[in-house]
Amino acid sequence: MQTETLAIRISKAERTALRQRARKEKVSQGDLVRRALRAYGVTPHPAPAQTGYDVIKHLIGRCQGGPRDLSTNPAHLADHGRG
Repeated sequence: MQTETLAIRISKAERTALRQRARKEKVSQGDLVRRALRAYGVTPHPAPAQTGYDVIKHLIGRCQGGPRDLSTNPAHLADHGRG
């Protein structure tokens, strides 16, 4: 994520409230402001985390040929790890 710095003017009361809320939720003030911007619809929501399956699912079933018992037949595993 590429970031930029934004300077804004807020009242002392707003700054105090921001600090207290950030401390209460154990997040940085910047994270709290970014969350507020997303909730207001100004910034897009981050993409959901992907599982390993999500990353490779387009590859499953694509390989043609090869032995069907590659992972279970000891004859295929004889030289595995040597070389």
